[in-house]
Amino acid sequence: MNRPKWTLGLAALALIAAVAVPQTVFAQDLSSVANRTDDERARDAGSKPGHVYAFWGLEAGMTVVDLIPGGGYNTLLLAALVGDGGMVYAGPPRDALTERLQANPISNVEIFGDPADVPDASADAVVTVRNFHDVVGGGRTEGILANVHRVLKSGGTFGVVDARTNMDGYDDSSHRINQQHVIDLVTAAGFEFVEASEMLANADDDFGTWEGASGRTNTDRMVLKFRKGM
Repeated sequence: MNRPKWTLGLAALALIAAVAVPQTVFAQDLSSVANRTDDERARDAGSKPGHVYAFWGLEAGMTVVDLIPGGGYNTLLLAALVGDGGMVYAGPPRDALTERLQANPISNVEIFGDPADVPDASADAVVTVRNFHDVVGGGRTEGILANVHRVLKSGGTFGVVDARTNMDGYDDSSHRINQQHVIDLVTAAGFEFVEASEMLANADDDFGTWEGASGRTNTDRMVLKFRKGM
């Protein structure tokens, strides 16, 4: 594999303790993670990454794939969570994430351009946040899910967060997807559906736009946990 690897230390990133806690309590001290933007810190309250990671069972020492990581919001947090004993594969990256890692390298983050480049059975978890609807809308569901299944260890977790619609299937106009449709697609690809959480639900959301009732981090969202069979 010919992937760029960022090799400088994680000194600027404080290690976050990963503790299995109730969903009402943050599992991490997010304030300790360096090199984050003000917008990202403001996003924490609505995105509840500590709740979500605890729900998925993520912890120190794991190898996690941040699938379609955008600008790296979750990548930085996951790198701190898994620590020096773990690894985060992130990709396919936007230019902004590549530039961000070049400016502030993280020793336990490796970016990839194609999910096929991630080693077989190497990951304890694969997570994707607010991107599965684009996978479905772009007609890439079968290929992406095949790669997720391939890279996960037996018993590994596939975690999904996405904006919900009350319409059937995928709603292109609002960039939302029906929760049961996601469950049906993922289980058809050979995964076991474990549990859904309402921690990011918003009963005031009218399902009309991508931004939701009052901004992106207040959109009514599903949080799903799947497992690869043993």
